[in-house]
Amino acid sequence: MKTSSTALLLLLSATAHGQECQDDGMEKIRLGLEWFTNPDHLPLVVAQRHGIFNSVGINVELVEPSDHWEAEEEIIQGRLDVAVTEPLHLAQDAARGKPVLGFSRFLHTDGGVLYDAGKGDIKRPADMCGKTVSYPGSPGPGGPAIVNTMVKADGKLDCDLESYGKHNGGFFHTDAIQSGKADVATLVFWNFEIPEARERGMKDAAFFSLKEWGVPDFCQLVLFTTPQHFEERKDVFRKLILAMRRATGIIHQNPELARQYYYEHVKMSEAEETQQAVIEATFTATLPAFPNDNNMSNEYYEHLMSWLVDTKQVDAEKASNVSVSTYWTNEVSW
Repeated sequence: MKTSSTALLLLLSATAHGQECQDDGMEKIRLGLEWFTNPDHLPLVVAQRHGIFNSVGINVELVEPSDHWEAEEEIIQGRLDVAVTEPLHLAQDAARGKPVLGFSRFLHTDGGVLYDAGKGDIKRPADMCGKTVSYPGSPGPGGPAIVNTMVKADGKLDCDLESYGKHNGGFFHTDAIQSGKADVATLVFWNFEIPEARERGMKDAAFFSLKEWGVPDFCQLVLFTTPQHFEERKDVFRKLILAMRRATGIIHQNPELARQYYYEHVKMSEAEETQQAVIEATFTATLPAFPNDNNMSNEYYEHLMSWLVDTKQVDAEKASNVSVSTYWTNEVSW
């Protein structure tokens, strides 16, 4: 669904570098989102609106990127303290030698490759062989790597990786398919892109799930920072996790209150009719996607990195020198 890319100039309303403790005694956390605010960020919105962050002594500023950014650079430069990413990008960045350390998972949904079942030419993963794939980061290897893994898992072993067309439609997956510029689109989260596609006219929007067709299940969101920043502020990050857990409890136990907070936060009443329908549909689909357990296993990341190496998305030699413990920790997420 989302990715990090070339760092751009940001429009941030951040406090001055080094101002980590405010005059009111609150610890300041500048938390960078990976995309515009959407239901995936619900624990953050609820914790902020319900006063949970303040109750544990932290003041969390949610910062949207003006475009997709290299968040670890923003942390190093003091413009952010922590950021949201996907396990896929965390592992890729670690293999490239970037100073990243993930420490808490807060969303786990389903997702994979979007297609329009109403067109009738794609009925199973093997049918995607040679199709044009829309994905952020095109013409890089990621999109075809995901699709071809699924094609092979469906029994078609002779599909040439070079046969796939590549289209960079960004995150406008529905537009890419409806315009005919792509046959399928990947890096989609079921809870967002599928309801959105249906509300925008793709009535038979469907997807092949990563977890069912041989691709590591990276449809998750995690918090990360730099190793140095983690050591300096791990006590504050523990407070952040506990506050988000309380918010997750509200989401599961009182979803209508969470809905009220979210609709107010995104100013739903000011949106046009189609966008209001998208907001409602994606919110409802996302409600079950927030786990109580924030841990992730070493084995998960080992398998993910192995797949990245096998599909030539990261350098094998560099990846072999990176242990999971250098880019993931459960120290504050128990």
